[in-house]
Amino acid sequence: MINESELKKQLSKGQFKNLYLVFGEEKMLVKRAVEQIEKKLIGGEINDFNYHVFGDGADISEISVSADIIPFMGGYNIVRINDMDIDKLKSDDYDALMKILKNLPDTTVAIITMPTLEVSSKTAKSQLKKLITLADKNGVCMELVHRSGLALERDLCKWANAGGCSMSELTAHQLIGYVGEDLNLLNTEMKKLTAYANGAEITPEMIDLLVTKSTEASIYDLFGFIVAENTDKTMSAIAALYYDGVNGMTICSVLSNAYLDAYRARVGSQAGKKTAQIAADFSYGRREWVLSKALKQIRSVTTPALRRSLDAILDTQTRLVTEAVDDRTEVEKLVCRLILIAGDRSDE
Repeated sequence: MINESELKKQLSKGQFKNLYLVFGEEKMLVKRAVEQIEKKLIGGEINDFNYHVFGDGADISEISVSADIIPFMGGYNIVRINDMDIDKLKSDDYDALMKILKNLPDTTVAIITMPTLEVSSKTAKSQLKKLITLADKNGVCMELVHRSGLALERDLCKWANAGGCSMSELTAHQLIGYVGEDLNLLNTEMKKLTAYANGAEITPEMIDLLVTKSTEASIYDLFGFIVAENTDKTMSAIAALYYDGVNGMTICSVLSNAYLDAYRARVGSQAGKKTAQIAADFSYGRREWVLSKALKQIRSVTTPALRRSLDAILDTQTRLVTEAVDDRTEVEKLVCRLILIAGDRSDE
């Protein structure tokens, strides 16, 4: 298999193949890669005589006819197959499709892509595995897997450069913390940031100003207000979350995660472990910064208070599920209780 940079090099040199197989978890990248391939092959406007698109359930005989068409006015004859579930094809149809792909005319390019179908090389069964092997040997095979960590941060920096701006990996890390790792959301926010920066460096201040935080990031902010015993900001954050349609169970669930992060960081620190080791023990990966931030936020909160806070959240979650209570009232009562617990130092 090849990666995106290798594909870009091949296309820029005009090194085209007769068969392309493009699939993977990152659907935005799958679509972008296919667009790049077609743009280079077509060169200008699409000619309907040379461009044929099929979906899942397509008649294999129709694909065969389209693959044998001689390009009108030169160029390439493109046959694109979208979201065909290869492993679910009947054996006769599969054999016929493989025969077509193994005997493509020099002027025909077949592009098999999964812009929405969830498949991977790890879960592929016999038929898809054979197609992957064929594309890898006789054409181009690309699997675009989920981006995370440093690889995703570097991608965002490249996007900034492509938009005529610059951005540090640290700033990219902050953006991911706000938005999450969904590439479609990140792409939307990067367009806003590059337009605003207008050729300059994208800064953390710009992210604070322009980027819409994910629900998780907003609830982690709520945690910070609670342990800082800031009642006004806590209640404002609750109001904003409910305005955005977030329910009590979601708030409780993410708050529980925030308190668990803090508890792990505290107990690990008390045991003499460094933050990096705690992060490794609990598989935080590059989210080690969450533990470091939590340690700073809970300096004045006792360890028993953290445990009581987790118990309080569990009590509220149980009531939300088992009793006919008002969702928002229960959450507001919970955060007030958590603020009181955070300020209680009687067990020091």
